[in-house]
Amino acid sequence: MKIKQVYANIGKLITSSLELHTILEGIMKEVAIAFSPQNWSLLRLDPVSKELFFVIVEGENADKIRNVRIKEGEGIAGTVVQTERSIFVPDAANDSRFSDRIDKLTGFQTVSVLAVPIICYGVMYGVIELINRFEDKQFTEDDHLMLKTIADFSAIAFANSSFFQRIVNISFTDPLTGVYNRTKLNRILDKAKEKSQRRRKGDKAYYNISAFVIDLDHFKEINDNFGHQEGDRILRNIARMLHSIVREEDMIFRIGGDEFLILLPENDPSLVHEFENRLKHSSQDFTDLMLKDSINISLSYGLASGPEEQLKEIIHEADLNMYDNKKKRKKMQS
Repeated sequence: MKIKQVYANIGKLITSSLELHTILEGIMKEVAIAFSPQNWSLLRLDPVSKELFFVIVEGENADKIRNVRIKEGEGIAGTVVQTERSIFVPDAANDSRFSDRIDKLTGFQTVSVLAVPIICYGVMYGVIELINRFEDKQFTEDDHLMLKTIADFSAIAFANSSFFQRIVNISFTDPLTGVYNRTKLNRILDKAKEKSQRRRKGDKAYYNISAFVIDLDHFKEINDNFGHQEGDRILRNIARMLHSIVREEDMIFRIGGDEFLILLPENDPSLVHEFENRLKHSSQDFTDLMLKDSINISLSYGLASGPEEQLKEIIHEADLNMYDNKKKRKKMQS
């Protein structure tokens, strides 16, 4: 009856929310009640580095290992990832797969371990690991089987969250260039407005943000003379060029036919200046490359900075600055 109740509770968690961390926290609470472990954790696999990191970790001296990463093949959890198989170790000290690195960090002594993979449709998401049982009791094979089933539930939650996130990303992405679209920008503007409304009179403004509005000069002529396929190719190349000069935390949007926006969440004016220099040089390189194909195209941009809560006004100011710069360039060329 206890097992059925645990499964029922976890099933409700999975179907009641798309907030992955909330679901996982609920699952691990059920695990703590059902198994009475001294230490228990859920580790997520970084698909790039192939390292495990702690998403949820509870028990003795848990704070000492929250930022620890475990390599694939290292210790019991790392071996679970490497083999994609669960491991039940009644006596860790005499198991060659066991690593005492975590014990040394925490001062904890691992006796028995239950570790199961979180896998769904062949995708490895992480590991659930239980260490020791209270009152010197041992984990059992029934516990092992039950934890594997709970891990399968967890894997469904991961898969659902991943699928949902892909749908969200599609709705926020410009299909031609792969950068963010206006829908994503509107979501960010709504959040900035909410922050502005919450700020009480006399409070300091939120951190600064910089906006670059970028427009392609002579783009209509490209479409008229070379066709829309060539225009699309140029837009994709512009997006790739912008990706090559931004940092991971910067955001690129396509906000019009031939208009792009870059947001830099940055307080340091020198870093904004560095980015502006990169943009100038890359824009010139792009223009020179296009001229080799007898395509006359260049970029105009405008910059504005200010508090995040005034983002709409900042973007508008950057847009006005861009048009001013475009007019000045036309005068110089005429």
